[in-house]
Amino acid sequence: MPGSNSPTGPLLMLLIKHREAYVSGQIIADSLKVSRAAVWKAVEALRAEGYLIDSIKSKGYRLASVPDILGEREVRLGFKARRLGKKIYCLSETDSTNTFASRLAAQGEPDGTVVLSEYQSAGRGRLGRKWISPPGVNIYMSVILRPEIPPDEAPLATLMAAVALAKAVRGLYELDARIKWPNDLLIGGKKAAGILTEMSAEPERVRHIIIGIGIDVNMPAGEFPEELRGISTSVKLELGRESNRAELVRRLIAELEGGYADLRAGRRGNITAQWKELSCTLGRMVRINTLRGERYGFAEDITEDGGLVLTQDGEREVITSGDVSFI
Repeated sequence: MPGSNSPTGPLLMLLIKHREAYVSGQIIADSLKVSRAAVWKAVEALRAEGYLIDSIKSKGYRLASVPDILGEREVRLGFKARRLGKKIYCLSETDSTNTFASRLAAQGEPDGTVVLSEYQSAGRGRLGRKWISPPGVNIYMSVILRPEIPPDEAPLATLMAAVALAKAVRGLYELDARIKWPNDLLIGGKKAAGILTEMSAEPERVRHIIIGIGIDVNMPAGEFPEELRGISTSVKLELGRESNRAELVRRLIAELEGGYADLRAGRRGNITAQWKELSCTLGRMVRINTLRGERYGFAEDITEDGGLVLTQDGEREVITSGDVSFI
């Protein structure tokens, strides 16, 4: 990797800023206060990392494409969040980003720390299920949150994260991403992402919350296990092209930051109202597998803390956890 004095980072930012045009080597050298030779070396270093940089002798350099890398530099290009992502761990491999983040949180890692990994050897979903985590195609991300809230408000973090995820996918790709209670993101009626929220708390306060998010971004159809084909999808399959994962991470963190501000300020209504607007669960007949057996009914509403309100034969019931299927 280039040393701390390498102009590759500033050069990359300059080329991104002027992405539609060529920038002369002399203008780059003057802007970065380096020699023309240093500019050429920095260009070659970026090319070696997978950046496609066009060059024309009389015009200069132009950034044609960026590699799909989940490195800290790539994630921070155009990064707008302030509270979240002050520290970002970008791993080539880990057992689970939630497990890694939990270890960091126990050691005092600060609020807003983000963990990303190219591959998970033991990715986890809800109820201890395995999360399929092939390398280099998806997003496996966890965020450490330390909100000053009582434990009974912690379930709002899952609703907040689901809203942020849906807004990020909709905003970037104009796909009709919808939230399936309690924590799945559906695109075209198929699951494209999931959220695993884990908490450490005392009776009166939350120590930390880990928000784990797995998104099938560039996953080809053939990579899904046979039992998931037909019910799972990826952004690539729905969009018809590959997407830059670092761009989606940036957008997601920005959306999470807005939702986290509502969570910390106790604005439950803002979170639940957005969740309802983006839900594909409410207003439908559902079957829910719970620890106490199956429940059937009309998904009428959610409570302030994220419970699903079912009505059946005039009776009303609040379900706090379970797996939903549509009838």
